[in-house]
Amino acid sequence: MKIGRNDPCFCGSGKKYKKCCIDRDIAFADSVKFAERKKADPTFTPRSYYINRVTALNDRLQNEARSEELDAELMELAGDALDDLDGASLHAFTRYGEGFLPTERRLLQALANRLWGALVFGEFQEQEILRPLMAFAASTLAEGISEAAPIDGAVLTTDEDGNLLNSSLKRAAEGEEPEVFELDIQVEGSTL
Repeated sequence: MKIGRNDPCFCGSGKKYKKCCIDRDIAFADSVKFAERKKADPTFTPRSYYINRVTALNDRLQNEARSEELDAELMELAGDALDDLDGASLHAFTRYGEGFLPTERRLLQALANRLWGALVFGEFQEQEILRPLMAFAASTLAEGISEAAPIDGAVLTTDEDGNLLNSSLKRAAEGEEPEVFELDIQVEGSTL
């Protein structure tokens, strides 16, 4: 997908591309992994790649007992997402096809950071929320998040067994441009 002059700028500023980054020489990091995937499958996009990975791992996490293998795959997802986010290869418009809008990138980064904290640093409280966190991310990224109003996070409500009961997006204060995606998880009246 090619960005048009009147499309929203890929940098997330909210301005039109022609009023923002059109004159800048922004070099996207070339991802060998993405180049190989695009070569093998012309329909490949970074967006579909990550949504499929998050969805598949969410399905496994919801239906299987935690294992070293599953934890390793979750850590790999977190590491890959953080690398690709840092390398700017997940912006809305990439050389490999459709990526993620700014709010979706912040959600993916929040997910990766929480996974990393739970699995690499062994934060017990974080491990307890992996199931609802992955369920929320899988459904939200698949549906997409509108950029019509700035979103700065979400509130997830779970039962005491860690099943996601409901979720709601939180709008940013008027005129604020959020830098992170805050994930508040409530379990039986307490917040994690």
